[in-house]
Amino acid sequence: AGPAILGEAAFVHHLAIASNGKTSFKIKMNAYFSRMTLVVLLIAVAITCGLVGGLGNSVDVALIRDGISARASSPLPTEAGLFLNYAGGVVATIGLGLIAAILLWRRDQPRLAITIVAIALVGRLLVEAVKLSVRRARPALDAHPVTLHSLSFPSGHAANSMIVFPLLALVFAPSGHRVPWVALGVFTSLIIGASRSLIGVHWPSDVVAGWAIGAAWLIATWPLAARLVPVESQHDVVGGHRSAVGEV
Repeated sequence: AGPAILGEAAFVHHLAIASNGKTSFKIKMNAYFSRMTLVVLLIAVAITCGLVGGLGNSVDVALIRDGISARASSPLPTEAGLFLNYAGGVVATIGLGLIAAILLWRRDQPRLAITIVAIALVGRLLVEAVKLSVRRARPALDAHPVTLHSLSFPSGHAANSMIVFPLLALVFAPSGHRVPWVALGVFTSLIIGASRSLIGVHWPSDVVAGWAIGAAWLIATWPLAARLVPVESQHDVVGGHRSAVGEV
């Protein structure tokens, strides 16, 4: 009876392992399809903005005129917009990515360092490719406070900041505090993007498309970096102490 009982116990144990494996696979597939559904929806938002936005869109034109009125009534919107023009520009965002990569490399995480730089740079190239494909002109309802020669759709500032700031929060924030840090990164991107229309250099639909493209790219590519983020305790760059930076 003893061997029979042991054999039955082993069978039940293996059955439980197989059941857990199937459950884990199902959870992973559900997460994948949920993530891809969100990516598709964000791309649809960007495409819609590309089709209906610009000079022929009354909402875009009205919001640009509101920005002109705000700048005419006070110098503060222009000053804030000029500051955010540099804070959310390609030099600042890609520069932050490179600094983060150097920190990771010094912490013996070269693959993660290369991955976050690749996510940021390829995301930027994707935005430039869309600009060249759509070829939308920038608003010209008044003189811009900054000189720009690139195309309008989508907003590179909105897309770059939506990729880089939440990405750095995901990589460096401790696992128990990721949500507020990621929310801060998203909020910063929203402020930077909104400032582009406020100073009249982007149609609002350009900005919304930039946010959507940036978010879609980050959601699609984050798993590549997530598997490289160590679970064990290590130095927390954000908080300045040792903490776990495992999965969300």
